[in-house]
Amino acid sequence: MKIIEYDGKHRESAIELMCLLQEHERRLSSDRPPSNEISAGQLDYLVAAVGNSIGKIFLAIESAQAVGLIVVFRDNEHPGTQHVYPEYLQYGLITDFVVAESHRGSSVASELLQHAEDFCHSHGLSIVKLSVLHTNAVARSFYEKKGYLPYEMVYRKVI
Repeated sequence: MKIIEYDGKHRESAIELMCLLQEHERRLSSDRPPSNEISAGQLDYLVAAVGNSIGKIFLAIESAQAVGLIVVFRDNEHPGTQHVYPEYLQYGLITDFVVAESHRGSSVASELLQHAEDFCHSHGLSIVKLSVLHTNAVARSFYEKKGYLPYEMVYRKVI
């Protein structure tokens, strides 16, 4: 298995991973549309977003197939904010992260996460943030084992 930057050559298997992520999140949250309606478009959005900013999509490749995907950006607090120290105004932000079911429990997730963290470090960032659905206990456990700690809680109410 090797980790590469996304290229169009792996588009179909990357879309399959986006479908897997979307369907997993649909089981956890009723606000997610079906994967067949959005996964290709979401991948296109992410490709454009990393192209227009400082960000990367990394793929884990095995036997010419993408078996894992992670998306990371350099992000920042709103301009002019004063509520955190200056060294924390910019940070890495992981927005999408998925590993094929056949490769869960292997090193794929750890290696992808390490690539995202290395990307952040190479851009002078000392903080990495990500969000996870509260009901996604498996992902939360993985992140906590990797040293991530709960930071902010987002509450939501449908009105």
